[in-house]
This record gives sequence, C-alpha cells and structure tokens, in this order.
Amino acid sequence: MAAGLILGLVTVPAWPLVWRAIVPGEATPLAGSFAIALRNSLEIAAFVGVIAFVIGRPAGVALALYKFPGRSLAFAIVMLPLLVPTFLWAIGWSALAAQAGPAATAWITGRTGCVLVFLGSAIPLVVLVSYAATLALSGTQIEAARLAGGERAVVYYACRYGATAACFAAALAGLLTLSDPGPGQIFGRRTAASDVLTSFSSQYDFGLAGRQCALLALAVLLLAIPLVLLAATRLSSQILVRQVRSIVRISPGPMAIGISLTFAALILVTMAVPLAGLLLPLQNGLDMTRAWREVARTGVNTLVYAIGAGFVSTGLSLLTAISVGHSDRLRTAVLGSCLALFALPPSMTALGMVYAATSGPSWLDWLTRSRAVVCLGLGLHYFPLATVIALRSWGTLPATWTHAAAIHGVPFSKYFFKVVVPHLLPAMGVTLLLVGLLATADVGTVLLLHPPGRTSLPLAIFTVMANAPESLVASLCVSYLLLALGLLVVLWSLAGRHTT
Repeated sequence: MAAGLILGLVTVPAWPLVWRAIVPGEATPLAGSFAIALRNSLEIAAFVGVIAFVIGRPAGVALALYKFPGRSLAFAIVMLPLLVPTFLWAIGWSALAAQAGPAATAWITGRTGCVLVFLGSAIPLVVLVSYAATLALSGTQIEAARLAGGERAVVYYACRYGATAACFAAALAGLLTLSDPGPGQIFGRRTAASDVLTSFSSQYDFGLAGRQCALLALAVLLLAIPLVLLAATRLSSQILVRQVRSIVRISPGPMAIGISLTFAALILVTMAVPLAGLLLPLQNGLDMTRAWREVARTGVNTLVYAIGAGFVSTGLSLLTAISVGHSDRLRTAVLGSCLALFALPPSMTALGMVYAATSGPSWLDWLTRSRAVVCLGLGLHYFPLATVIALRSWGTLPATWTHAAAIHGVPFSKYFFKVVVPHLLPAMGVTLLLVGLLATADVGTVLLLHPPGRTSLPLAIFTVMANAPESLVASLCVSYLLLALGLLVVLWSLAGRHTT
C-alpha cells in the first residue's frame, strides 16, 4: 500500500491537465497536423531505438567483460552526453553542416539530424543497461562459457543473456525522444513535443496542450506497457541483483585494440564531431566575459534546481525501496511501474503544475510560482531512475541483518540509523548527484515552471541561441560542457566501486 501510494502521488501533478483535456467542451479539438507531428516523432524514435540497440548492446558487454586500453576514460566520455542537453549537440551538428556547405545542411536537416543527436544519449543508456545486465552474471558462468567455446562463446552468451534488458533500454531511449523538442526545432522537423510547447507558449491553450499530452502519453503507454510486462521480471533479475562472485575482467589479447578503436569511433561520432561544430564560432573570438556573466546570473538557480530535484527523487526513492523490502514480486511490480512512468512525457507533469498554479488561490503564489515547484517537477520526473538505484542498493542489504536485529530486540530506529543508513548512504549520495546532473540538463520542465528571472544555464542557452552572436552561444555551450565534465569527474570519484 505504501509503495502504491508513493507511485500514485508521483502522478498527481498531471491529473488537473488530464481532467481539463477529457472534460467535454473544455478543450480545443486536436488538429490533423498533430497526427503528422506524432508520426514524425515515432519514426525518429524507431530509428534511434534500433540503432542504439545494435551498437549499445555489444559495447556494454565489452565494458563489463574486458580490460582494454583507455577503458575507464572511454566509459566516462561515453556517458557524458547523458548529462548534456540534446540541443547543444544539435547546435554543433548544425554549425558544422553550415560550414561544410548546402549539401551537408540539406542532408542533416530533418529526421537525419534528429536521429544523430538523439543517438548521443540513447547509445549510452543501452550501454549502461547492458553493462549492468552483464555484471549480473557470475564469474563461474563466464569461466564455464570460456572453457566451452573460448571468447566467442563468452561474448555470444553474454549478449544473448542481456538481450532483453538491452532491447528494453533501446525502446525506452526511443520513447524518451518523444518528449524532447530541442533537436526537432533546430533541424526543422515538426515533432509532437514541439507542438505541445507551441500550444502552451503561443496560444496559452491548456485544453489543447492537455489533449496533445494525453495523446502522446497514450502512444507512449501503448508501446511501453507491453515491453514492461514482458521484460520487468528479467530486468529485475539482471539489473537489481548483485552476484556473490563477480566477473574478473581479462585482456582479450588482439581484440583489445579493436575494442578501443570501436569506442574511439563511437566517441568521435556522438560527441567529438558535434563538439567541433560548437567550437567553430570561437575562431572569431572567445566571448567569455559575457558568457561568464550569464553563468554567474543563472548559476545559483541551476544549482538550486539540481539540489532540490536530487533531494526530492532520492527521498521518495528511499521510501519506495523501504516499502518494497525484499519481496521479489513487489520489486518487479515497482520496477515495471517506474519504467512506464519514466517513459511518460515530463510536459504532462509540468503543464499540470502550471494549470494548478493558475487555477489555485493567489495566496499560494509564494509556493506555486517559486523555484520549489521546479525542484518538485524535476524530482518527480527523475524519481523512477532514482528508485531503480535505490532498489538495487536495498537488494544488497542482507535479510539476515534484519532477522538478527529482530531476534536480539534491537529497536527499529536504532537499526535503521546505525545499519541501514550507513549501508545505503554511498548509493544515495551517487543518486543525489546523478539526478542533480540530469536535472541540470533538463530544459523542458524548467522552461514551463521557472519563475520570471529564475532561468537555468541550459535554458538561457536555449532561449538566446537563435538571436545571440554565434561566439556568445559557443562560449556558453563550452562553459556548460566544462561544468558538466567537472561534475562528471566528481560523480565518478564519489561513486567509486558503485560505478563498477
């Protein structure tokens, strides 16, 4: 009941908008053009999902099984696009194509550019899930496969074992593209997410935006729920369980150089090429003075949103993990629910909170029009991700500790603060920082919920990229990338063995 209550509360902010959308006569009818936008979004999602699965599954298996030159550095760099707003890479690709000529611009405009940009974050997601699924194998299983058929058998069976998890991660990565309006707006491809923002920002029509969000959410759920039902049990056993005897990584011999070159090519396409496009305008001068003023103006707000979202997600996820306990059936159900929630468009929650704020009493403006609402919206969006980490960490807490404490009459409060909290604290610290980094890169939620004058740094870049000088936009992008890279190093250092 407690777990169900928490999951229900996470969806509460979207209820006012959904109610406005379904009440007869309260909303503008959907135009036929939204169907075209939704079809475009589904096409992009399909391409992204398939390509991410083909590339990300073997890459994640290689990271889990083998030692090769530059492994740790490649792992960190491949994960960097997850912490960077997708529109930054879109700006880079667009600038690079403009320098290459009209033919390159025509080639990258539309669906191709959107797919290239979204792959930058989709492939790392599949890599992470495949990596975690492969680590669920025991060292004994790997050695048995190696004795039976050599490294080829190890790779084959490891890829086969993690295929379900990688397939679901690829599908989830594709579904997440449905909620991101940035690349579509930059490359001139009309998408469902951009139509929702247009309905709200240009027409201020909550009813139309609600109907569009409801239709988009329905499409997402129709695709996500069957996958969740088929894969939740397998994901629970592969991702949330830690083997007693872990995998011992070996050097694959001649294959090591090939794996290193493959990761180098992946980094080149997903990050180095668009980064070169971002740096091109800097050849005319580095406008770091104005960029630093913008960073100083938005830095406090960005930090507040990141910390607030981290505490909201971490707190709710910890309560959920405690509610689940060691029940395998309940853990699988909560994991499936979280995966479905994470696939839903965050604009539903954000627009629902905006609608509730405009319809609520004025004496609540101090709360409903404050930065706390942004923190809450971001925290609720990343709550499913935090819950997955919390469930994994809670699953490593031996049940015998609880039984021993109960037998000896240890009070629950003493057991919780002396045993449970120290055990979960490292993972909760990683969760707090990870959610904060992801929330920093979020633009859509902050765009809809931020109070006047309280923008974040990514939102400031997003709003000025069309009218500001190219050198200023490039300087802002480089500043954000340097900050994201620094925070990633901090996350990597604090995570320690929890990242491996």
